[in-house]
Amino acid sequence: MGIKKYYATKDNTITNAFESNLITNATGSNMGAADILETFVIIGQTSASISAASAEQSRVIIQFPVDTIQTDMGNGTLPTDSGSIKFHLNLYNAPHGNSTPENFTLDLMMLSQSWNEGRGLDMDNYTDAGVSNWISASSGVSWASTGGSFIRGANTSASISFDTGLENISVDVSEQVYKWLGGTSNYGFLLKFPDAAVSGTDSLYTKMFFSRTSEFYHYQPTLEARWDSGRKDNRGNFFISSSMASAANNLNTLYLYNVIRGQLANIPGLTGNKLSVAVYSGSTSPVGNALTVVNSAGTSGSSLTAGLLVENGNTISGVYTASFASTSSFTTLFDVWHTGSGASRIEFHTGSFEPKPVVTSDLLYDTVYLTTITNLDDSYKKGQKPRLRVFVRDKDWSPNIYTVANAAVDTTVIEDAYYSIHRSIDNLEIIPFGTGSSNNNFTRLSYDVSGNYFEMDTSCLEPGYMYGIKFAYYLQGEYREQPEVFKFKIEEDDV
Repeated sequence: MGIKKYYATKDNTITNAFESNLITNATGSNMGAADILETFVIIGQTSASISAASAEQSRVIIQFPVDTIQTDMGNGTLPTDSGSIKFHLNLYNAPHGNSTPENFTLDLMMLSQSWNEGRGLDMDNYTDAGVSNWISASSGVSWASTGGSFIRGANTSASISFDTGLENISVDVSEQVYKWLGGTSNYGFLLKFPDAAVSGTDSLYTKMFFSRTSEFYHYQPTLEARWDSGRKDNRGNFFISSSMASAANNLNTLYLYNVIRGQLANIPGLTGNKLSVAVYSGSTSPVGNALTVVNSAGTSGSSLTAGLLVENGNTISGVYTASFASTSSFTTLFDVWHTGSGASRIEFHTGSFEPKPVVTSDLLYDTVYLTTITNLDDSYKKGQKPRLRVFVRDKDWSPNIYTVANAAVDTTVIEDAYYSIHRSIDNLEIIPFGTGSSNNNFTRLSYDVSGNYFEMDTSCLEPGYMYGIKFAYYLQGEYREQPEVFKFKIEEDDV
């Protein structure tokens, strides 16, 4: 599962707006424990607020646990390759009875000072004094710039546009997070109206978001790490090289999983964790001499070099891969993983696969699929990470009596399949289809000889609710959402 949510560790609304007496500015007020975050600009509510220098403003400050992200990268929970992972800030619109501005933008900045959250609640009359606030970042420490000091420079800010004013925020903040991961001190984000809006003539009142203390679990602010965690093991969909396909599309990758006492482990004694792979023909076992294949560098030979899987910058223990192209059209081929030669040859594993030809046609068929999850339980505890197996077959598959009696139905591998998760009671989308390179394809399914599969991390799901899983397949240049919905429940926490 290529998505992990990090929840805000603190947030607050700071303001210089007038108190209810319309005389005193509430610059010392604190709203750190409120369940709402608010940003606005009010021009000319009184004669004292008719200029940019005195306009009433409200801003949001929020911080996420970047140190935890750093730890997760170190222990392999997240990719370490900066090109493989994106970070998205999510804030969720809070409906309210006041007016809402339309067609506006908000600026997202990197804060440059540490600050206290505070325990204030009053967002109407601003009666709760404390820090942080408009003037002070923490007790006895003023903001370097009133209203929240922030960094200026390349890759330190983002602009977010709103049409109706009712939208949620989901903005790519990868550049900012990588600055923090690279050593810039993490003090969080400041969300505010642009200076041009403050110096304008129109009030922009008011945009609200749910805060980290909101009772609505799935509307709490999150920083999402997104990456493509899909593994493509072509043992079940190995294609014979064809002039119809590019060199990259002619390559197939085979995997070897070294499982010892239920755990993946490296094979001891290998030089550089490398194995040799040879491919043979045969009916029930390898026979004759090794066949000629083409490795990923385009070199022909009878032996391949296999190494540990490197996935998004992380080396995966106990998983070895070899990529090659083959023109051999035997019904069955055997891959022998070994070291050495002659009397010193040691064979570690012999696998098999059935090469398929690349089929062309003068007609474009619109295949319809039936999908099921073969090992989905009725319920899970929050925090479980089940690996779910997906079985796919053509809807128009018509077996005869002999087929039913003598053969198991082979699953169809969908090379670009994606999942989403929603809450059943209100159809609230919890994890969207992570399609497209801009999203890093973060919900793309893996596949192997047994078909498609994915790991579902339930740590981001609220207990006590039923959820549904849906799939979308990328077929013939378009994403097609499948009709089936697979439901499960997250159990209530034990009291």
